[in-house]
Amino acid sequence: MALAGLAGLDRELPRLPAYVAHAKVVAEALKDAFRAAGVPWFRVHPDVPHTHQFQVWLPYPPEALTAAGVRLAEETGTWVFNRWDAAPVPGLAVTEVSVAASALAWTPAAVRDAVGALLERLDRPDGGGGGAPVG
Repeated sequence: MALAGLAGLDRELPRLPAYVAHAKVVAEALKDAFRAAGVPWFRVHPDVPHTHQFQVWLPYPPEALTAAGVRLAEETGTWVFNRWDAAPVPGLAVTEVSVAASALAWTPAAVRDAVGALLERLDRPDGGGGGAPVG
């Protein structure tokens, strides 16, 4: 087990600078997507990531965001965010984004398109999704 961990470090540690650089690209594309979709409030924290991980906060119920993400994955094969949780601030949901090898292929346009598709699934007229923001 320890040997596998060391092998993973040898493989992943040299890639971290690329992950950190791409995290900044992904974070900016997320902000662009939220603005374009008219999300009334959002937070990417930190605003400019200094590691390959950062948080996204949105004003929707976490269950609605998770359901929209599952629908997006089922319908398109695209998975954008992992688990959404209730934020410590009432009315907000938060998720952690980790940019690693699989995310390096995501262009800003692909991020914007995927987030737009996710947000569209929040307001679907067929009853799916979470509807309006909380608050």
